Amino acid sequence: MGRPVLRIVLLLVASGVSVAIVAVAPNLIHNRLVFGTIATDGAPPRVDYCGRRYYPAEAPTAKTLAQVDAFLAQNRVHGLTAIDAAPSRMPVLANVMTLPEKARYHTDVCAMTLWVKTGSDAYVAYSLTGGP
Repeated sequence: MGRPVLRIVLLLVASGVSVAIVAVAPNLIHNRLVFGTIATDGAPPRVDYCGRRYYPAEAPTAKTLAQVDAFLAQNRVHGLTAIDAAPSRMPVLANVMTLPEKARYHTDVCAMTLWVKTGSDAYVAYSLTGGP
């Protein structure tokens, strides 16, 4: 009578582990592919978005939202849209180009710079890398 109970317990444990893996694995895989890490602390080492890769400066400095808005205004654009969240749950933001803007600039790039919100009023810039 002990063997059937042991089999049931092992089956239940294996089922629970399988459910946990299926529930967690997709998020871990996404984070590793998109952000280059599964670490849940700090800003990510990179961000992949819209088929492109973005990296922070070697010595990133946080900007305030007012400074980010001023930077965008210098480039005649405005507004940020949340596009993802880093493994640390920090929002990843971008000034996403509209289809007409992409056509005007003859590009398929969705954004030139991404911003990771690292604090209540702190944003770190991630710049586009690579060519067409």
